[in-house]
Amino acid sequence: MTRPASLAGANARFHLFDYRLLLLLLLVVLQLPVILYLYSQWQDAEQQQWQLGRQLEQQQRSQQRQLSRIGQRLGQLQAELGQLSAVGQRLVRDYDLVDELPVQRLDANLLQRPFNGFADLHLALTQVSEQTRAYGMTLAALESLLLSLHINEITQIQGSPVPGHSRINSSFGQRRDPFTGRTRWHRGLDFTGKQGQPIVATAAGVVSVVEQHPDFGGLVEINHGRGWTTRYAHLNTQLVQVGERVDKGQYIALMGRTGRATGVHLHYEVLKGNKQLDPARFLPN
Repeated sequence: MTRPASLAGANARFHLFDYRLLLLLLLVVLQLPVILYLYSQWQDAEQQQWQLGRQLEQQQRSQQRQLSRIGQRLGQLQAELGQLSAVGQRLVRDYDLVDELPVQRLDANLLQRPFNGFADLHLALTQVSEQTRAYGMTLAALESLLLSLHINEITQIQGSPVPGHSRINSSFGQRRDPFTGRTRWHRGLDFTGKQGQPIVATAAGVVSVVEQHPDFGGLVEINHGRGWTTRYAHLNTQLVQVGERVDKGQYIALMGRTGRATGVHLHYEVLKGNKQLDPARFLPN
C-alpha cells in the first residue's frame, strides 16, 4: 500500500513541475516580444547616439576648417592692408599728396564688432575683402597715373646737350655741305665747342647705341620711350654703355672731331620714330 502512494505523490510532483516549467516557458514566450522590442529600442538608441557623435565630430571638423580658412583670410587681409598702407605712404612721400588721396577709406570697425555666428563673420570678411580690393585697385591706378606723369616729365626732351654757353654753327634744314659744296638736308644741329667738352642727355632714357660710325664718328643714341630718340655724334669719348639707364642732365660723352667732321663740334638730332625733328624746338628759350 505504501509504494503506490509514493508513486502517486511522485507523479503529482512531476506534473506540478511540468506545469511550472510550462508556465515559465509561457511567461518567457509572452515576454519575448517585449524583450526583443526593448533590445531593438536599445540598439536604435545606440545607433542614434553613434550617429549623433559622428555628426558632432563632423561639425567640429567643419568648424575647425572654417576657423582655419578664416584665420588664413585674416592673415591675407592683414598682409594686403600692410601693402596698401605702404603704397599709400609711398605715394604721399613721393608725390607730396598728404591726405589728398582720392580713395575710399576702409571701415576698420567691420572686424571689431560682435558676430552672430560664422555667416555674419563671413559676410564681414567678404565686405572687408571687397573694400580692400577696391582700395588696392584705386591706389594701383593712381600710382600708375602718377608714375606715368613722372616718366613723361623726366623723359620729355628739353634743354641743351652742351651745358653752358655753346654756339650753334649749323641749323636744321637745307645747307651747303662743307665737303662737297652741294645743297644737302642737315638733320640736326651742330654745336661748336672745345675738345673734351662734356655732353649731357637732354632727357632720361636708356642708351640704345654706342658705336663708331663711318660718318658720325663716336656715336651715342638714347631711347626715351614712346618712339622718342636723341642722337649725339662726332664724340671724342663715350661715357655710357648700351642698356645703361641715364638721367636728364647726366654726362654721356665728351665733344670731339670724329667721323665726317671739319672741326670740333657736336651733331645733335631729335627723332620721333624715323622722322628727324628740328632740335631747336626743344632748346630753352
